[in-house]
Amino acid sequence: MGFKPRSRREALIYELCVRLGYCNELTAQELADELGSQKIVEMVLVSEGLDPVRTDRKLREPVACMLDDWLFDPRGRGVRSGLPR
Repeated sequence: MGFKPRSRREALIYELCVRLGYCNELTAQELADELGSQKIVEMVLVSEGLDPVRTDRKLREPVACMLDDWLFDPRGRGVRSGLPR
């Protein structure tokens, strides 16, 4: 049986782990919308032991794209999934 997310944030955390290998200890509650995309990307990088200032675009972009798709894009997978935030 596969993972069944209860929210868009849980789906994002799962996908960050499965697709990008960022399997960290972040929780769905920590990924509040008011933090904004940039801050959440930095939280993911820091939780992986990376310095967000020195991390190049090649590592930041996939995280930012996935984050926007699940949480902020009005036509993204998050909205299409029908899951609550």
